[in-house]
Amino acid sequence: METQGLSFAVTRRGPWLYGARWDVTWLMGTAIVVPITLALVWGGISSEALNLAVTVIAGGPHVFATFLTTYFDPQYRRRHGWALAAVAVVVPALVVFLTITRFQQLLSFFIFAASFHVLQQNAYLADAYRRRFGRPEAWPSRVLDYMVLFLSFYPIAAYKLVRNDFTMGDVRILIPDLVKTEFTCKAIAVLFAASFLAWSMKTLQEWRNGVLNRPKTALILLTSTIAFMIPAMAAGERMELAFQAVNTWHSLQYLGIIWLILNLRKAEGKSASPFVGSVSGPGRAAWKFYGLCLLFTAVQLAVILTLKATRPFSLSGAQYHYIGVFSVLFIHYTLDGYFFVAARSSGADPMDVPFVVPIRSAVPDPSSALAG
Repeated sequence: METQGLSFAVTRRGPWLYGARWDVTWLMGTAIVVPITLALVWGGISSEALNLAVTVIAGGPHVFATFLTTYFDPQYRRRHGWALAAVAVVVPALVVFLTITRFQQLLSFFIFAASFHVLQQNAYLADAYRRRFGRPEAWPSRVLDYMVLFLSFYPIAAYKLVRNDFTMGDVRILIPDLVKTEFTCKAIAVLFAASFLAWSMKTLQEWRNGVLNRPKTALILLTSTIAFMIPAMAAGERMELAFQAVNTWHSLQYLGIIWLILNLRKAEGKSASPFVGSVSGPGRAAWKFYGLCLLFTAVQLAVILTLKATRPFSLSGAQYHYIGVFSVLFIHYTLDGYFFVAARSSGADPMDVPFVVPIRSAVPDPSSALAG
């Protein structure tokens, strides 16, 4: 994630968010970690080792990256302080309560929230590419894009959930009895297959007409393929490790998004935080941004170890782990869930919705401030 010399010759008319080479590398090319992680899973790596590695390298830093655009931005705090405070209090309180009283239900909710969050992030990127492409798309085209993305995780996952063959570690993931039927599996499979076929035909027609949005199409195809396959890549207690493969990609992709947001906000004069500006923006090495997020992750792990050592609620080690992880992770989900939706609005204010910046900002010329 270099900020110097944008030598890949981007233009203001291009559909890319920061340039073809950067986008392909950080938003799509980082998917290479999926087969690498799966190879480790199939090779017998321990769950403790893989979960810790993913948390330290990518999962933890990507969560704390969200805070740099919100809690650490003084202007954002002044405009939305009460909302930020409410999220910071209510979400961890709910996590602690549900961990103590409804642990299995909490893990079940997490699986669905996590999978939706991954897909929502790529829908946000697809919308950004659609906006940057500059060619209006009819609503049926947008609906097909969304259907392929948001259904892709669930044909195989639904099959396993209905058969009680979906676990997170040794905890079985629950779904409501109302949808725990063969009809659910078949309906989701048919709907996804029909959506993907229609989307493929639409894409072929766009290519023939010379109006294919290549970045958006490549991202949707890559995301839906990976999401569709992941639930089939492991079984039993190893299932959560297969999902760590896509979580790693999602986290690296998200770090790229936030790095880009911080750079563009600073270049547009929208960042008012000297602290955040010292680790991001034109002329700042990406390792400073990543290193700060890594430092926050180290503090989080220290808190988790303290909880396990002191055992304030007489819970299991796994429960203390998830209290420490989910308390921050669900804040991240809450903020991003709003930002990913609000950024699509044509009237979104970058001071209220930081994520709107990559969608609306012109891609800088190599001679601009972002070129350093």
